[in-house]
Amino acid sequence: MTTTGTRPGAQPPGGSRNLFVRNATGLVRELSAFDAFNLVFSAVLIPVGITEVMAFTPMFWPHANMLLSFLLATPLVATCGLVYLYFTVIMPRSGGDYVWVSRTLTPFLGFFVNFSITFVFLTWIAFNFTYMLSVMGPAAAFVGGWHSAALTSPSNGELMVVATILTAAFTILMIFGVRVVARYMVVTFAIVWLGMLAWLVAMLVGSHSHFVSSWNASSGTTYNAIISRAHGLGFSAGGGIGWGATIFAMIYSFQVYTGFQWTGYFAGEIRNVRRTAATSILGALLISAIGYVLGVGLIYKYFGFKFFGASVFMGLGGGSAHWNLKFLPYLPALVKFLPGPHWLLVFIALCFVASILWWTPTGFMLGTRNLFAWSFDRLAPEKLTTVSDRFHTPVIATVTIGCVVELLNYLNIYQGLGAYLLNIVAVLALAFIIVSIAAAIAPWRRPQLHAQGPGWARTKIAGVPVITWVAAISAVSWGFVIYVAFHTGFGGTFGLKPMLEAFSAPAIGVIYYIGARLYRRHQGMSFGQTFAEIPPE
Repeated sequence: MTTTGTRPGAQPPGGSRNLFVRNATGLVRELSAFDAFNLVFSAVLIPVGITEVMAFTPMFWPHANMLLSFLLATPLVATCGLVYLYFTVIMPRSGGDYVWVSRTLTPFLGFFVNFSITFVFLTWIAFNFTYMLSVMGPAAAFVGGWHSAALTSPSNGELMVVATILTAAFTILMIFGVRVVARYMVVTFAIVWLGMLAWLVAMLVGSHSHFVSSWNASSGTTYNAIISRAHGLGFSAGGGIGWGATIFAMIYSFQVYTGFQWTGYFAGEIRNVRRTAATSILGALLISAIGYVLGVGLIYKYFGFKFFGASVFMGLGGGSAHWNLKFLPYLPALVKFLPGPHWLLVFIALCFVASILWWTPTGFMLGTRNLFAWSFDRLAPEKLTTVSDRFHTPVIATVTIGCVVELLNYLNIYQGLGAYLLNIVAVLALAFIIVSIAAAIAPWRRPQLHAQGPGWARTKIAGVPVITWVAAISAVSWGFVIYVAFHTGFGGTFGLKPMLEAFSAPAIGVIYYIGARLYRRHQGMSFGQTFAEIPPE
């Protein structure tokens, strides 16, 4: 296996034993094009993403039209996807943006970016376990007519027990290797999207009058009563489209789209990576965009824009003290009021729950492969690069990530880590700005690698490579996300304390990096030469 783009007089392609832990990773290219697509498409996690978006938007921006927000945000998000596609093609190595930024800008920034993103996605694993049990589960129980307290209102102890079991189960699954993981994800993909398609079709064929009739008959209140009560408490979604609110609400689109570009983190295990990266990244974005736009449009069509906003305000927002119904107006609970036989509605609601079990291996893959990449460059203990000869997977790194997720389970359930989840979007935005800057200057910093990049990226406009223009748009777009996060209070509290909470993990990463550099320097190692080379395959 060869590595291109090294400097004249440097170490042989792929580095040497003195630079890296060894001359080959031990990982095997076992993932097909569909496997790669499935991993990143699952990371977008439409069932959870659309549930969160439609629960938050009416509370903070009642006049925002999320259908338009998604349409406006999609081309901007696509620029970030093209940045990741470009780097995946020219540096297809496990670790993704850690490798790219550390070899294009500085090792410090590469580690800072990758550590921050790894923290966010591992936090999402823990958060989603809790969200599944405390939001999706009770919603499905309402649809199914199940009244067990463990399902409708689980205690913190019950949440912790189930989250621990799930963490252990997924750790074991990951140890068995990517081929087993890929099979698992094919099965869960089929189940989840059978339910999601049924959900979309039910809203498509069902009329708004059918919803009103169903709601009045079995919700415990009436359609007009919800709208009237919300209006009396100060909620208003009347009038035309609020363009300012719609533009600001794009922050939700940026947040929930994140994940479609993650192919680069496990690029060292994908067959035909140059071709597969394009189909998985761009394909996942295209289908995700269709899913979100179609889903939001059908939600407004079936439930009604004004009613949906009013119900969220009453159940989850400022009117929650006056909400006396047996359920909260999350999308999985509203499945009960769709047309169709009861068994189908229960299946749809359970598929919202199962979607979290579908995506979780992707979060583990991101974490373990990034940890593996740090170790391969000697920024983490070398034992973390140990790869099973039988399963072709980094076993010790996988177990380590499982332990980290378990710690995050505890922090989320007992210390309120999930309360700062929306704030963490600012951490992601900063990381993506740095990656975008790296891509913008890569044609000059890594000209030999750039010369082997995609044709579209090398094409010049006004004498500047297209990738530089695209990366600049990506950086500005994520700068907009940071602006919205700090200036609008789009969700949660954006004061000094919550932002310090959100950026505490990246700060820990900075301290760790400095300590690792000093320790290796004490051992007589210089990272300068290591980070001038591309890691071996």
